[in-house]
Amino acid sequence: MKMKKILAVLMAVLMVALVFTACGGNEAKLVVAEAGSAGEEVMNTDEYFADATKTPVDTMAKALMEVKSGTADMAVVDYVMSIGSIGEGTDYADLKLVEDVSFSPEEYGIAFRKGSDAVNYVNKAINELKADGTLAEIAAKYKLQDLLLGDGTAEEVKAEESDWEYIKAKGKLVVGITLFAPMNYNDENGELIGFETEFAKAVGAKLGLEVEFQVIDWNSKETELASKNIDCIWNGMTITEERKENMQISIPYMENKQVVVVKAD
Repeated sequence: MKMKKILAVLMAVLMVALVFTACGGNEAKLVVAEAGSAGEEVMNTDEYFADATKTPVDTMAKALMEVKSGTADMAVVDYVMSIGSIGEGTDYADLKLVEDVSFSPEEYGIAFRKGSDAVNYVNKAINELKADGTLAEIAAKYKLQDLLLGDGTAEEVKAEESDWEYIKAKGKLVVGITLFAPMNYNDENGELIGFETEFAKAVGAKLGLEVEFQVIDWNSKETELASKNIDCIWNGMTITEERKENMQISIPYMENKQVVVVKAD
């Protein structure tokens, strides 16, 4: 009788272990992602993280630092960011992607105020930069050329009060960004560089506009845009249905997905 009880306990322990494995082994794990990002949405909604403790942080760079320092077990970040940011020869040489785990196939776009006709001119410039090879050249510098999308089309926006005329009168396009490689970041000399940085400047040159970059709080990006503190959000921004309802978004120009980063073995 005693032996049967022992066997029953052992079987129960085994069942718990099997359930743990089936759920992805993320119980009691701490996962982090940038607040307000596609990564945070995946972290909060995907079954893979159902039993993990979830914590939003300020930026994707902060999410990687948390994993590097051991204060978090895993981070959900843009695949685009992981290219060149983790692994050998980077500041995060001791981090790696979890193999065969990715989420939310996405496309990046540039966000303007809802109803802004400025998007018409930016879309035209984007297609011209694709056609003449400039965008591919910029992308190749940051190992992103394989993620570029082909020419896009969009219905022309007709505005009662022209946002384009407002921007053109200023002579500059104020671009809202956050700092993360390889999109917008500071090099060793403190100079702002990155794929989006060069891309925005190339579009500005096409449109005859100076481009001014302004670091924003990602959680407040819609408010910054609506209040005209910035003219657009150009920062590896994922296109979603909700964002399309609240902002005017350009044609998509790059694909992305969410990935999980952990410490290398």
